[in-house]
Amino acid sequence: MCQVGGVDLTKASLLREMLTGTELGSRTTEFAHALRRYTTRRGGLLLFGPPEDEPWHLTAHLDDELHRAGVEDARPSLVRWAPPPDAPPHLAIGLDRLRDSGRGESLLVVAEENPAATLLERIHDVRRRGTTIFSIDNGNQDLASLSHETLVPEILVPASFGSGWVSHPVSQSDRHDDEDGLPDETLTLLREAVAGFEMTQHLVSLAAADPEADHPNWRRTLRNFIERLSGEPG
Repeated sequence: MCQVGGVDLTKASLLREMLTGTELGSRTTEFAHALRRYTTRRGGLLLFGPPEDEPWHLTAHLDDELHRAGVEDARPSLVRWAPPPDAPPHLAIGLDRLRDSGRGESLLVVAEENPAATLLERIHDVRRRGTTIFSIDNGNQDLASLSHETLVPEILVPASFGSGWVSHPVSQSDRHDDEDGLPDETLTLLREAVAGFEMTQHLVSLAAADPEADHPNWRRTLRNFIERLSGEPG
C-alpha cells in the first residue's frame, strides 16, 4: 500500500474526510484545485524549494495521486538546483527549466523556513514570464508578495486541535464508546499528523486528484483575472 509520510493512503484519505468543513480542509482543497486549473500546459507543473530542502516529498505524492487518477497532463516535475550528472531523467531537471517556463505553467514553491534572496530572485524571474506562482510557506511576506496563491499551515492548524473539528464521523465499525465518538488510535493519528507542513502536503496531494479539480469556480476565475490585469498577486 502507498505510504504517505508514514501515513498509508487509506488513513490519509480518512484524515481529509474528517477535516471537511474546517479551514484546513477547505483551503488545501481550494489551493490544489487552483493548481490544477492554472496548469494548462502538459508537463507544466513545476515544484521548487530551497537547495537544502527540495520538495521531494510533495513531488512524489502529487505524482502518485495524479497518476492514480489518470491525470497525466499535470504530473509534476521537481526542479533541482544542482542535479548530479548521473541522475536519472526525472531527477535531472535543473534551473534551466525555470528559464523555459511561461504561461499555462505553475511553479509550486515549498519553503518551511524563510526563503533566501537567491530563491526569491528565481521565483521573481519565473513570475515575470507569466507562470502562476503557488507557495506553501511559513508566512514570509516576500514570498507571499510573489505568489498568486499561498498556504500557511501554521495559520490553518489551531493549537487546540481535537474537539469540534470532525464534521463527518467515521463509520460505526470504527467507533469506540468514547465521548468524541472516535477511536483513540484515530484521535492520536490526527493530533500527530496535523503538524503543519506534512499534513498540508498530504491534503494538497489528495485534493489535486479530485475529478472536479479542473472545473473552474467562476468567482475565483473572475477574481484572479482582475488581479492579473492589475498586476497584483492573488
